[in-house]
Amino acid sequence: MSSINPTTRPEHQVHGSSDPLPGARGAQSGAVDYSPETIERLPASHLNDQGAPAVHGEGQNAFNSDRPMNVQPTPAGGVAVDGRADLPEGKASMMDKVVGKTEKVLGKATKNAELHEKGELREAGGKAAAAGGAKAPHD
Repeated sequence: MSSINPTTRPEHQVHGSSDPLPGARGAQSGAVDYSPETIERLPASHLNDQGAPAVHGEGQNAFNSDRPMNVQPTPAGGVAVDGRADLPEGKASMMDKVVGKTEKVLGKATKNAELHEKGELREAGGKAAAAGGAKAPHD
């Protein structure tokens, strides 16, 4: 039986520090091509307000777009349809959580924002919150 002496074992180097990573992940993979020819070929959805290619993180998101079902935060905490503060806080049962999670997944898969929002409300605040009769404890 032989033992390996760590002082005599050769060093293994996967790749040099100046070499690009496999698959060209390190060689200008995140660079944006701003040439006029490339910009002319881009659809309008890939351009920002100034006509330049949109950088990741720009565009519509939950903070700068209208929410489906007009769900708004309430002053007392939680969220509700139309931001109504006079509603009681709903409590989701185990079945509400299962149905809500299913609606969220289906809403994402089918790109149906209203179904996704309804699923989030039901998962957190129960059936009453999804129907607009209660507020959900969180968003």
